[in-house]
Amino acid sequence: MALLSVMQRRGGSHAILRSLIGNKDYFILSTNVDTQVEKTFPSERVCNYQGSFAHLQCKQPCCDELFDAGPYVERMLAGMAGFEIRSEDVPRCPRCGWQLVPWVRDDTFLQGAAWHEGLGRYERFVRERGGGRVLLLELGVGEMAPGIITLPFWSMAAKLPDAHLLSINISGGSAPLQLGSKAEAIRADLGALLSAASSEARRDVWVRDLRRWCN
Repeated sequence: MALLSVMQRRGGSHAILRSLIGNKDYFILSTNVDTQVEKTFPSERVCNYQGSFAHLQCKQPCCDELFDAGPYVERMLAGMAGFEIRSEDVPRCPRCGWQLVPWVRDDTFLQGAAWHEGLGRYERFVRERGGGRVLLLELGVGEMAPGIITLPFWSMAAKLPDAHLLSINISGGSAPLQLGSKAEAIRADLGALLSAASSEARRDVWVRDLRRWCN
């Protein structure tokens, strides 16, 4: 039994989803960079495909290193005068002195060891659990980068022998016709749906449905 889950929503929705998953086997593939996924789920069960604002990298980059953004942000905030940051507080790479920038995907994105480790965890999870029952949860996924989540999930749902795809999105509610009964789609606001599911009156229904999809 395996639960492969994707979360793309801010705020309390992450904690609600974590509670609903319970002790099931799962993995999170996320394209969010707002740090909410890693604050809620253990790092060994997460792949931040597009990076995270929790880390900084050299802008060049001169080295394959990530730096905790926290101390740099605190220093900038402490020295701010109005809306201006002092030049001496601008984060600098300790290796070369060039600017440090958020570790989020752009034309200088560091697709180094940390990124490959996250991708490796995701690929290993799929490889090791692919022969069993797998629920592919596509939650609040947008249309900007379909090649990261949407299309691979469609492919996995088609190829894995006992996989089921459930997509929940506020802007679309149609499952790929070629997947037939292996795919379902719900058009709804994810935050409201998860909040409703977390209430005692609805929780038993969601737990029952998750068991039906995963067991």
